[in-house]
Amino acid sequence: MKVSAAHEKIQNYLLAHPLKGVEIVSDVRKCHYLISGKYNQTNYNPSLRGVIIPYTGHNGISLKAMKEKNLQLYVIPVRSKYVALKAVTLTLALLGKTVYYHNLLKEGYWSSKEDFRRNPWESIIGKSVGLFGYGRIGKRIHAMLKDFDCDFYTIDRGKAYPNEIILVKNLTNLVQVSDIIIIAAPLNPTTEEIFSERLLSRMKSKYLINVGRGNIVDEKALYHALLTQTLKGYASDVWYNYPKGKEKMKPSSYPLYELDNVILSNHSGGFTKNTNNEVNEAIIELLIKLRDGDFTKQLDLEKLI
Repeated sequence: MKVSAAHEKIQNYLLAHPLKGVEIVSDVRKCHYLISGKYNQTNYNPSLRGVIIPYTGHNGISLKAMKEKNLQLYVIPVRSKYVALKAVTLTLALLGKTVYYHNLLKEGYWSSKEDFRRNPWESIIGKSVGLFGYGRIGKRIHAMLKDFDCDFYTIDRGKAYPNEIILVKNLTNLVQVSDIIIIAAPLNPTTEEIFSERLLSRMKSKYLINVGRGNIVDEKALYHALLTQTLKGYASDVWYNYPKGKEKMKPSSYPLYELDNVILSNHSGGFTKNTNNEVNEAIIELLIKLRDGDFTKQLDLEKLI
């Protein structure tokens, strides 16, 4: 079985940890399994059996191109738990006004009763939480927030859900019943800018957290909803503008960073001290299964398209 990794560090790790029956090749045109977050029809070779995504999402994968060639798709799920933890961290920080208080105290302001800056924080306890996306990340978020006595809602997509999850018909219903919406869904033609101006206008006194993809939320509409405080607060680890190299770049074309009701995180949800080691070990485990003819971990393309 021949394997090639698009990421140099993963390729080097595999070369340094040889497996019997698994050959690591540099020529992607000769591999049976490609380890990469990107795939389209130009990456196909006649020997290719499948693609292994070492990240959390499949936004860079052309599912149509994979289905046409009857290829297998796998995702290394390690980062999901960390992205979920980032979502919870952002949620608690936003409601808890952590950054706001931090900046006040840097200037020596204690937000005393007589101070015009006094602004109480809001507890998540007893709030209703809408999970837009109830896959690997959404399930982890739910598990982490269970003990806060929240009510949890998600859109009914015909899957099996825990009894404590309340199902609604669509996103409009989800917004109506939720105090907090956490986006943990992939970006695709059905989710792009689904949080539109119309939808955001219905989020008065609500919070929005995003660890899915930036473009799931309409950028211009988001800024104006926050500026007018139609939307009470926004925290995100995913954005609209990304640097191609090491150059400095603001994450949005709008000055979201100037607003007190926004928390920005630099797409670091899956980037922890231990993540890469865990991912590499999980890749090894998966390769052993594939080598031995165990394909039970492959994703159902029909459910992803």
